[in-house]
Amino acid sequence: MLMKRQKSILDAVIRTHVRTARPVASQDIMHRQRALRVSASTIRNEMVKLDEQGYLEQPHTSAGRVPTDEGYRSYVERIREYAVLDERDQQRIRAIFTSFDEVDTFLREFGIGLSRVTKSFVATGAFEDQAFFDVGFGEILAEPEFHDIRYAEEFGRLVDLLHARREEMMQHLDDESHRVLIGKENPLPEAHRYTMLSASWHHPQGFEGFVTILGPRRMDYRKNIALLHYLEEWR
Repeated sequence: MLMKRQKSILDAVIRTHVRTARPVASQDIMHRQRALRVSASTIRNEMVKLDEQGYLEQPHTSAGRVPTDEGYRSYVERIREYAVLDERDQQRIRAIFTSFDEVDTFLREFGIGLSRVTKSFVATGAFEDQAFFDVGFGEILAEPEFHDIRYAEEFGRLVDLLHARREEMMQHLDDESHRVLIGKENPLPEAHRYTMLSASWHHPQGFEGFVTILGPRRMDYRKNIALLHYLEEWR
Protein backbone atom coordinates (compact mmCIF):
# COMPACT_ATOMS: atom_id res chain seq x y z
CA MET A 1 0.00 0.00 0.00
CA LEU A 2 1.30 3.44 -0.90
CA MET A 3 1.91 5.98 1.83
CA LYS A 4 0.44 9.47 1.49
CA ARG A 5 3.76 11.03 0.48
CA GLN A 6 4.37 8.31 -2.11
CA LYS A 7 0.94 8.94 -3.62
CA SER A 8 1.69 12.66 -3.84
CA ILE A 9 5.04 12.04 -5.51
CA LEU A 10 3.58 9.48 -7.93
CA ASP A 11 0.81 11.92 -8.86
CA ALA A 12 3.40 14.66 -9.37
CA VAL A 13 5.49 12.39 -11.62
CA ILE A 14 2.42 11.56 -13.71
CA ARG A 15 1.29 15.17 -14.05
CA THR A 16 4.81 16.25 -15.03
CA HIS A 17 5.24 13.40 -17.51
CA VAL A 18 1.84 14.13 -19.09
CA ARG A 19 2.85 17.75 -19.56
CA THR A 20 6.44 17.25 -20.78
CA ALA A 21 6.38 13.79 -22.45
CA ARG A 22 9.83 13.17 -20.94
CA PRO A 23 11.14 10.95 -18.13
CA VAL A 24 10.86 12.75 -14.81
CA ALA A 25 13.74 13.27 -12.37
CA SER A 26 13.53 14.21 -8.70
CA GLN A 27 14.71 17.75 -9.48
CA ASP A 28 11.78 18.18 -11.88
CA ILE A 29 9.35 17.32 -9.10
CA MET A 30 11.02 19.59 -6.56
CA HIS A 31 11.01 22.57 -8.94
CA ARG A 32 7.48 22.12 -10.28
CA GLN A 33 5.69 20.75 -7.22
CA ARG A 34 6.88 22.98 -4.38
CA ALA A 35 3.79 22.17 -2.31
CA LEU A 36 5.35 18.78 -1.49
CA ARG A 37 7.86 20.57 0.78
CA VAL A 38 10.44 17.78 0.70
CA SER A 39 14.03 17.67 -0.51
CA ALA A 40 15.20 16.32 -3.85
CA SER A 41 16.96 13.45 -2.06
CA THR A 42 13.73 12.45 -0.30
CA ILE A 43 11.85 12.58 -3.59
CA ARG A 44 14.61 10.52 -5.23
CA ASN A 45 14.43 7.86 -2.51
CA GLU A 46 10.66 7.65 -2.75
CA MET A 47 10.85 7.37 -6.54
CA VAL A 48 13.24 4.44 -6.14
CA LYS A 49 10.69 2.77 -3.85
CA LEU A 50 7.90 3.45 -6.34
CA ASP A 51 10.07 1.86 -9.02
CA GLU A 52 10.67 -1.20 -6.84
CA GLN A 53 6.92 -1.50 -6.20
CA GLY A 54 6.12 -1.38 -9.92
CA TYR A 55 4.54 2.09 -10.15
CA LEU A 56 7.45 3.72 -12.01
CA GLU A 57 10.11 2.48 -14.39
CA GLN A 58 13.40 3.88 -15.63
CA PRO A 59 14.07 3.94 -19.38
CA HIS A 60 17.58 2.64 -19.90
CA THR A 61 18.67 5.81 -21.70
CA SER A 62 17.49 8.23 -19.02
CA ALA A 63 18.06 9.03 -15.37
CA GLY A 64 14.40 9.99 -15.03
CA ARG A 65 11.40 7.73 -14.56
CA VAL A 66 8.03 7.27 -16.23
CA PRO A 67 4.78 5.77 -14.92
CA THR A 68 3.92 2.11 -15.53
CA ASP A 69 0.42 0.80 -16.20
CA GLU A 70 0.15 0.16 -12.45
CA GLY A 71 1.22 3.73 -11.70
CA TYR A 72 -1.40 5.18 -14.02
CA ARG A 73 -4.05 2.83 -12.59
CA SER A 74 -3.27 3.94 -9.04
CA TYR A 75 -3.59 7.58 -10.13
CA VAL A 76 -6.86 6.99 -12.00
CA GLU A 77 -8.47 5.29 -9.02
CA ARG A 78 -7.63 8.30 -6.84
CA ILE A 79 -9.03 10.94 -9.18
CA ARG A 80 -11.98 9.21 -10.84
CA GLU A 81 -14.53 10.06 -8.15
CA TYR A 82 -13.91 13.81 -8.03
CA ALA A 83 -12.69 14.76 -11.51
CA VAL A 84 -14.92 17.58 -12.81
CA LEU A 85 -15.00 18.90 -16.36
CA ASP A 86 -14.41 22.65 -16.57
CA GLU A 87 -17.37 24.83 -17.43
CA ARG A 88 -16.18 25.80 -20.91
CA ASP A 89 -15.89 22.16 -21.99
CA GLN A 90 -19.26 21.38 -20.39
CA GLN A 91 -20.83 24.15 -22.44
CA ARG A 92 -19.19 22.85 -25.61
CA ILE A 93 -20.53 19.31 -25.10
CA ARG A 94 -23.95 20.52 -23.95
CA ALA A 95 -24.27 22.65 -27.08
CA ILE A 96 -23.64 19.62 -29.28
CA PHE A 97 -26.28 17.52 -27.50
CA THR A 98 -28.88 20.27 -27.72
CA SER A 99 -28.10 21.57 -31.24
CA PHE A 100 -27.96 18.44 -33.41
CA ASP A 101 -30.95 16.09 -33.56
CA GLU A 102 -30.12 14.00 -36.64
CA VAL A 103 -27.99 10.94 -35.82
CA ASP A 104 -25.25 11.24 -38.45
CA THR A 105 -24.82 14.98 -37.95
CA PHE A 106 -24.74 14.58 -34.19
CA LEU A 107 -22.11 11.82 -34.36
CA ARG A 108 -19.88 13.94 -36.59
CA GLU A 109 -20.12 17.06 -34.43
CA PHE A 110 -19.88 15.04 -31.22
CA GLY A 111 -16.75 13.22 -32.39
CA ILE A 112 -15.06 16.40 -33.59
CA GLY A 113 -15.92 18.20 -30.35
CA LEU A 114 -14.58 15.42 -28.11
CA SER A 115 -11.41 15.08 -30.17
CA ARG A 116 -10.70 18.78 -29.71
CA VAL A 117 -11.39 18.61 -25.97
CA THR A 118 -9.28 15.49 -25.38
CA LYS A 119 -6.65 15.93 -28.13
CA SER A 120 -7.17 12.23 -28.83
CA PHE A 121 -8.62 9.89 -31.42
CA VAL A 122 -12.38 9.49 -30.89
CA ALA A 123 -14.80 6.88 -32.23
CA THR A 124 -18.51 7.20 -31.57
CA GLY A 125 -21.56 5.31 -32.77
CA ALA A 126 -25.31 4.95 -32.32
CA PHE A 127 -26.66 1.61 -31.10
CA GLU A 128 -29.96 1.62 -32.96
CA ASP A 129 -28.85 2.10 -36.56
CA GLN A 130 -25.16 1.10 -36.30
CA ALA A 131 -24.07 4.57 -37.45
CA PHE A 132 -20.39 5.17 -36.75
CA PHE A 133 -17.96 8.08 -36.96
CA ASP A 134 -14.32 8.51 -35.98
CA VAL A 135 -12.01 11.50 -35.99
CA GLY A 136 -8.78 12.74 -34.48
CA PHE A 137 -5.87 11.33 -36.46
CA GLY A 138 -4.48 14.85 -36.77
CA GLU A 139 -4.84 15.47 -33.04
CA ILE A 140 -3.19 12.22 -32.02
CA LEU A 141 -0.33 12.35 -34.53
CA ALA A 142 0.72 15.71 -33.08
CA GLU A 143 1.66 13.98 -29.81
CA PRO A 144 5.42 13.39 -29.29
CA GLU A 145 5.04 9.60 -29.17
CA PHE A 146 4.08 9.59 -32.84
CA HIS A 147 7.28 11.21 -34.02
CA ASP A 148 8.42 7.57 -34.19
CA ILE A 149 6.97 6.33 -37.49
CA ARG A 150 6.67 2.80 -36.10
CA TYR A 151 4.38 4.11 -33.37
CA ALA A 152 2.20 5.88 -35.95
CA GLU A 153 2.00 2.77 -38.13
CA GLU A 154 1.02 0.66 -35.12
CA PHE A 155 -1.69 3.13 -34.22
CA GLY A 156 -3.05 3.00 -37.77
CA ARG A 157 -3.32 -0.79 -37.55
CA LEU A 158 -5.12 -0.46 -34.22
CA VAL A 159 -7.67 1.94 -35.70
CA ASP A 160 -8.27 -0.49 -38.58
CA LEU A 161 -8.89 -3.23 -36.02
CA LEU A 162 -11.36 -1.05 -34.12
CA HIS A 163 -13.23 -0.44 -37.36
CA ALA A 164 -13.45 -4.18 -37.97
CA ARG A 165 -14.75 -4.80 -34.44
CA ARG A 166 -17.00 -1.79 -34.02
CA GLU A 167 -20.21 -3.82 -33.76
CA GLU A 168 -18.64 -5.81 -30.94
CA MET A 169 -17.68 -2.54 -29.23
CA MET A 170 -21.23 -1.25 -29.50
CA GLN A 171 -22.70 -4.42 -28.06
CA HIS A 172 -20.20 -4.53 -25.22
CA LEU A 173 -20.83 -0.95 -24.13
CA ASP A 174 -24.61 -0.86 -24.37
CA ASP A 175 -25.99 0.14 -20.95
CA GLU A 176 -22.55 -0.05 -19.35
CA SER A 177 -20.98 2.74 -17.32
CA HIS A 178 -17.66 4.18 -18.40
CA ARG A 179 -14.47 2.15 -18.45
CA VAL A 180 -10.79 3.04 -18.49
CA LEU A 181 -8.38 0.43 -19.88
CA ILE A 182 -4.71 1.29 -19.48
CA GLY A 183 -1.96 -0.36 -21.50
CA LYS A 184 -1.97 -4.12 -21.02
CA GLU A 185 -5.39 -3.98 -19.38
CA ASN A 186 -6.69 -3.67 -22.95
CA PRO A 187 -7.86 -7.04 -24.31
CA LEU A 188 -6.37 -6.16 -27.71
CA PRO A 189 -2.59 -6.78 -27.80
CA GLU A 190 -2.32 -4.01 -30.41
CA ALA A 191 -3.58 -1.54 -27.78
CA HIS A 192 -1.03 -2.28 -25.07
CA ARG A 193 0.81 1.03 -25.56
CA TYR A 194 -2.40 3.06 -25.34
CA THR A 195 -5.25 3.94 -23.03
CA MET A 196 -8.84 3.39 -24.12
CA LEU A 197 -11.69 5.17 -22.34
CA SER A 198 -15.26 4.22 -23.21
CA ALA A 199 -18.73 5.31 -22.17
CA SER A 200 -22.29 5.17 -23.39
CA TRP A 201 -24.53 8.22 -23.83
CA HIS A 202 -28.20 9.06 -24.34
CA HIS A 203 -29.33 11.84 -26.67
CA PRO A 204 -32.36 13.96 -25.64
CA GLN A 205 -34.09 12.84 -28.85
CA GLY A 206 -34.02 9.23 -27.65
CA PHE A 207 -31.18 7.58 -29.56
CA GLU A 208 -28.26 6.09 -27.66
CA GLY A 209 -24.69 5.20 -28.41
CA PHE A 210 -21.10 4.85 -27.27
CA VAL A 211 -17.89 6.82 -27.42
CA THR A 212 -14.31 5.55 -27.23
CA ILE A 213 -11.35 7.86 -26.62
CA LEU A 214 -8.00 6.40 -27.63
CA GLY A 215 -4.60 7.89 -26.99
CA PRO A 216 -1.14 7.26 -25.56
CA ARG A 217 -0.99 6.11 -21.95
CA ARG A 218 0.48 9.55 -21.30
CA MET A 219 -2.81 11.44 -21.43
CA ASP A 220 -4.73 13.96 -19.35
CA TYR A 221 -6.66 11.45 -17.25
CA ARG A 222 -8.25 14.07 -15.04
CA LYS A 223 -9.87 15.86 -17.97
CA ASN A 224 -10.81 12.69 -19.86
CA ILE A 225 -12.36 10.97 -16.84
CA ALA A 226 -14.21 14.17 -15.98
CA LEU A 227 -15.55 14.11 -19.54
CA LEU A 228 -16.83 10.55 -19.08
CA HIS A 229 -18.51 11.59 -15.83
CA TYR A 230 -20.21 14.43 -17.66
CA LEU A 231 -21.37 12.14 -20.47
CA GLU A 232 -23.00 9.89 -17.88
CA GLU A 233 -25.37 12.76 -17.17
CA TRP A 234 -26.67 12.19 -20.70
CA ARG A 235 -27.55 8.52 -20.03
